[in-house]
Amino acid sequence: MAINNSYELFISKGISQKNTALAPLIIVADNIQSPMNMGAILRLASNLNALKTWFVYEEDPGFRHYKIKSSSSGASEKTDWGIVHPDDLAQILPIDYEIIAIETTEDAQNIFTAVFPEKVVLIVGNERLGISETVLKLANQKFFLPVPGSTSSLNVSHALAVGLFEWYRQKSF
Repeated sequence: MAINNSYELFISKGISQKNTALAPLIIVADNIQSPMNMGAILRLASNLNALKTWFVYEEDPGFRHYKIKSSSSGASEKTDWGIVHPDDLAQILPIDYEIIAIETTEDAQNIFTAVFPEKVVLIVGNERLGISETVLKLANQKFFLPVPGSTSSLNVSHALAVGLFEWYRQKSF
């Protein structure tokens, strides 16, 4: 029987089943300035069954929840997320998780040659300024994305997608 609906095909391949062998990941997004990017991050969190997604702000950005819900395609209601002050972040992250920042720094490793740990907190930063020093200091490792074109960066949600699915690829296949 031919399947002619992409959703049904996706389900038939078992892709949507939670991979219980994987430790649940945690996402940290530092000072995201667009509710559309927040929504995209929450959709990614839902895609990979993230344990928690933390948005780090000095003050609540005051985004309207309907904009976040709309841009997440409803995933904002299917995943656990919250807002945390940068000074409180270290206290709420599990001590048995490795914290990895997706950021271009002097000591960053190429994400495609680096080895991801099983238990990971993945940090991404502000659309223009990247990850703040306060949050970056928490990282055990830093990974950069080798962008070969003339534009040296990606949208924050796209960078997160690359990082999340590279972790998933390494741990699942």
